[in-house]
Amino acid sequence: MFRKKRRSYKFTEKKHSKKAIVVWLLAMLTLIAYLLFIFLSYKTAGQLSTYYGAFGVLTMLLAVVVMCVSFTTIKEEDTFLLFPRMAVATSVLATFLWAGTYVSGYLRL
Repeated sequence: MFRKKRRSYKFTEKKHSKKAIVVWLLAMLTLIAYLLFIFLSYKTAGQLSTYYGAFGVLTMLLAVVVMCVSFTTIKEEDTFLLFPRMAVATSVLATFLWAGTYVSGYLRL
């Protein structure tokens, strides 16, 4: 009446996308840079050099580019979706953190 489920493996042609892995690493790099800049700004009471500000703006733009590229990695065919989903989540978080900090600094909140 009841059949015991057989353990079987499904072999597929799917692979992990190298593009998604690189995008996820870049998104993590932007998050680490964000945390580093927040720490440095706190440590110096907001008196960092303008070079740090310029690098922060460039890193924010990198976060936006990484977010756009991460959306393209989800549409790749025959790949596992672990790294594309992690890349999208991390890059969206990094972009919102950078943009929120930039806007709050611009509005002097």
